[in-house]
Amino acid sequence: MRSIKNITLGLATVGVMSLSGCAGDYLDTIPSTSVSETTINTSLDNLYIALNGIHKEMVSQESGYQCLGGEPGFMMSRDAEADDMNWQTNTWMKAAYLGWQCNMNETNGYNYKFWQIYYQWILNANKILAGLEEVEITSQELFDQIKGEALCIRAWAHFNLVQLYAKRYEAGKDNTQDGIPYREKAVAEEQARNSVEDVYAKINNDLDEACILLSGIKVNDVNHYSEMVAWGLKARVALAMQDYNNAAVYAGKSVSLAEAGGHRLMTGSQLNCGFANITTDTKEAMYAAMTPDDKTVYFYSYYAYMSWNFNSSAIRQGVKCINVDAYETMSETDLRRAWWDPTGEASVPSSSYAKNAYQNRKFTARSTADAVGDVAFMRLAEMYLTQAEALARAGKDSEAQAVFTKFQITRDPSYVSKGNIGDALAEEIMNSRRVELWGEGFRFL
Repeated sequence: MRSIKNITLGLATVGVMSLSGCAGDYLDTIPSTSVSETTINTSLDNLYIALNGIHKEMVSQESGYQCLGGEPGFMMSRDAEADDMNWQTNTWMKAAYLGWQCNMNETNGYNYKFWQIYYQWILNANKILAGLEEVEITSQELFDQIKGEALCIRAWAHFNLVQLYAKRYEAGKDNTQDGIPYREKAVAEEQARNSVEDVYAKINNDLDEACILLSGIKVNDVNHYSEMVAWGLKARVALAMQDYNNAAVYAGKSVSLAEAGGHRLMTGSQLNCGFANITTDTKEAMYAAMTPDDKTVYFYSYYAYMSWNFNSSAIRQGVKCINVDAYETMSETDLRRAWWDPTGEASVPSSSYAKNAYQNRKFTARSTADAVGDVAFMRLAEMYLTQAEALARAGKDSEAQAVFTKFQITRDPSYVSKGNIGDALAEEIMNSRRVELWGEGFRFL
């Protein structure tokens, strides 16, 4: 858990991305970095532009800390604080995260930037929700999509915050411990902390409404929340609450919707796609940042820290490595072994790159000079593993094994059931999850 005291929440501007079909003079006169609330609240189309802005800001330089380039940087940093990532050569962020020097220091930017930026996204989502109460509803479907996505953003950001800054939820207890402020108004003012129980109740209320609003709506691409992602968020939250029966149901619903929409687990050579083009090379990403080549965030990029080949000091001096214990949970026939180099002898772009055993090959930048790339925030693999784990922890061993086998054979074509049940089956699934989602921000949460 992180320590936090008093962080001032400043008013955030709502970033925008241009919509195709908008009038040219509008795009010429409104800056691309912010839109006034008066302008936003004049139409559903403008509110949709503002919604695009929040998705765009998921990858940004807003933190002022290069390793915290929006949610991708938060993902990497969360995994650095857990037990399955390391790097052997000193870099300027090593002490902050591997050494846990930032966690108990509320004035450390490596700590409070999570708090500040998640609440900025929440504030912007609340501004959009407030705007929806003022505009003319010219399209019920667009209204429902905007509201559903804004509720997802609000719930997701609060979920990450309560996991980071409060004692964890424990099923069967009252969970009256202090959580975080759950902000539901478009104002930046002091607010008391809600209890952990109350925070989770509000998260679930927002997601329940979002699932209804987004039902049947086809979004333009995976850089927007959709019904399958809303159910996926419900599954994440239920798993954190140890509500295993519902977590299995929600994850199963998410998988069904995703596969009905054409999403598929990666197989074979797709597993070595390098992830920078995961939205075009595979059908596995359910929600992802798709940063255009001309919208680089330079050294704030995920691939400037998590690839093995980009030309940055964070890669040359501190390539990320997997914990050997996690690596050795894989069978000899598991295709994911290719995601790391256990020998430390694999080729590197030049002699200035340090070689370390068990170093990452999972994430590959598009080139040594190009750190722009897709970043998946939710993948179909996560939902399969969530459903399997939840079923196992709910005592439904045969169902859990069936789901897990369907997933695992895409990673290990020689996989056969080990006959595990109960805790042993849950641990087997968790080990696969450790490997599968390494570097994607889940181990600490």
